[in-house]
Amino acid sequence: MNASCALQHFCDTHGPQILLCTEGRPYTHDRNDNDNEILKTIYSQYIKSDNSQGKVACKSCTVSPDGILVTTVDLLNHMQYITSPSTPNQELFKNIRNACVRSLNVEKSMENDHPVLFGDDENGYCLSLSFPCKDFYARGSQRLYSLCFLCRDKYYLLSLMNRINNCMKQAIYWLQYDANQTYENEGHIKVNTTFNETTKVISVCRPPPRMPTLRMISDIVQDSNLIYRVHALFVWILRTANSAINELHFDGLATEDLTTKFERQNAFENDHIVKQRTGTLVDSNNLTTNEIIDYDEDDFDSLEYHFSSYGFEALKLFKMFIQKLNNINYLEYILYNWIIGNQLIIKYTNKTNNKDYIRAFASVFRLFLPDNCCHLIETTDHIASCTANLILFDMNSIETTNEIDENLDNNSIIIKITFDDTGEQIQEAELETLPLLQSNTYIPTYVKTIIEILIDYTIDNEALEAMITQQKIKYLNKAKLYFQLGRCQIASTLSMDERKQMEILNIRDPNDLLIIRFWQRGISQSYKTQIRLLKQDDNQQQKVQKN
Repeated sequence: MNASCALQHFCDTHGPQILLCTEGRPYTHDRNDNDNEILKTIYSQYIKSDNSQGKVACKSCTVSPDGILVTTVDLLNHMQYITSPSTPNQELFKNIRNACVRSLNVEKSMENDHPVLFGDDENGYCLSLSFPCKDFYARGSQRLYSLCFLCRDKYYLLSLMNRINNCMKQAIYWLQYDANQTYENEGHIKVNTTFNETTKVISVCRPPPRMPTLRMISDIVQDSNLIYRVHALFVWILRTANSAINELHFDGLATEDLTTKFERQNAFENDHIVKQRTGTLVDSNNLTTNEIIDYDEDDFDSLEYHFSSYGFEALKLFKMFIQKLNNINYLEYILYNWIIGNQLIIKYTNKTNNKDYIRAFASVFRLFLPDNCCHLIETTDHIASCTANLILFDMNSIETTNEIDENLDNNSIIIKITFDDTGEQIQEAELETLPLLQSNTYIPTYVKTIIEILIDYTIDNEALEAMITQQKIKYLNKAKLYFQLGRCQIASTLSMDERKQMEILNIRDPNDLLIIRFWQRGISQSYKTQIRLLKQDDNQQQKVQKN
């Protein structure tokens, strides 16, 4: 990772100035070399006030009266981090100087405490966060500073924006806190007063000085070791950013399902979502009815619904379901409607009140769809219209047969399953919403492949999961291509001609197109963001070429 950090200041006399910058270099330790002495020799000419890079001799433009060089060695990652008032790297100095001028003069956020991202592919990109610090001896009683994180890779910087922003805000908090303490001490005078022969000490506000005084930031925050604190902060940010790309380790290439799983996990942790097992459903009359619902808002991450949590037990139940259904056309009809996004309702009877068996059975249906395409709920009472595409309806607690409202989707598929007294065997399986007798619906290749795998009793559960995952990846790749087509210049003409879309996607039937459209929900947000950013960059380049 080629990144650096900088602390900058707007001087009333000299304008935007660099106070400190931290850069990382590859490090190889040699016992015979004195690394610190070599660095001091290299950096010494750039630390002095009369160097060629224009560093001015001004208290406000320095952190410490002495040219201090601070280094930290990261033996784990073989990196050395160097903090100094300047750098011998001419290209890095040019980029930091450019970021300094723009962050303090030009680039401003519309909202307070929000970072600004600017830059280009040639000079790199900068994430800047400007902030004021109170100073009793400054013009307007405050001075303006900025923290910058510079990186060559725009998309890498975007992915780390929240994390870097949080680190910067913590540093700004303690700088402003210390500056406020100094401001309060310098802006007030303690005076002894006598009233009714009683002496009291009161605090009186001092008038501001007539002429502003130039002061170092270390004097403003009353910390002679400020350079070491800033160095520690920058090293922390650089190491955090450097390790972020290695946080998740995969045995192979990360699939879309695995990527979306980690995205939801991060969103869950960042938003502090509390899982709830009770909720409400809203009927067509916009009246909220309280119902006993076993509902998990994050069900797609719950191990209760993952095929890998049940394995052989789930596969055994599903094959038993196929035998009891005893109609391959019905099975094709169910799976086809399921994979194109139609709602599937499983009404089950299980006297043991053990939900593990129905969850194991449902995990097989979840296996056939990408994670983001499945939204599951469990209910033990009246079913109203909802957005879930998989509903597990417990029939044990009902007394009437009117369990389903008329306002349900007309395309919903209803399956009825009866378990035996042990809950381990399926006694009866029935398709309540029968297909039309003269239906000539084309069955996609994906459905046929799934059925062939399921009825092959020589395939174990691990091999079955791997084979279905491989088939899902094929359709997810087509969904990615379809997502890109919707953002290209010829999308307006393609949207009117399904035949051209099918030729590009290499499919034979419009029903396959229904799968691909629905499966766009299974594409990870990182991929969608990448395509949108590439589209924005392409639009900007075209505007520049036209101008």
